[in-house]
Amino acid sequence: SATRRYYRAYLQKRSVKDVQYIELSKLVMAPLNSEALQKREALCAERNFDHAMFHLAHQFRSADEILIAAPFWYLSFPALLKIYFEHVTVSGLTFGYDEQGRCLGYCKANRILYFSTCGGYVGKKHLGFEYVKALGAMLGINECVPYIIEGMDVDPSRREAILNEAIAGLPNSPENIKCDLLK
Repeated sequence: SATRRYYRAYLQKRSVKDVQYIELSKLVMAPLNSEALQKREALCAERNFDHAMFHLAHQFRSADEILIAAPFWYLSFPALLKIYFEHVTVSGLTFGYDEQGRCLGYCKANRILYFSTCGGYVGKKHLGFEYVKALGAMLGINECVPYIIEGMDVDPSRREAILNEAIAGLPNSPENIKCDLLK
């Protein structure tokens, strides 16, 4: 896919090492329902975060940097990514509240890199990016960097050129970072 080629080009140009790939389509995840929420709330109340239910949240919380690659689908991103976010957003583990009720994020990452490809032109209406940016802030990750390609399907004969131009415009100074990748 174009999104996959785009983020892989970034990783290659930046010489990113120690990448942990999380391919969401290979995970067994279901949307949280009332039964799962009750179980999760009971475990959270007991501060029992060692349960397997919290594996993804622990992984997300400890990431140094997070790269998310998701195509633009219907004003947002694929539903599977939303389900993943439900599983990593855990009160007491990835976020909490202070005495005044203000949200405190507990995640270690200093930034989220958000890669997305769009068939048309969406401008500031990329609600997928806006959602990830807001969620990142809630979880204590205050920087969210968009890498978004637009207009991929407007003229199919230009699709490859648009992708190649975006790849050529990626930063190419190497960084020695660790990165957890969601795709």
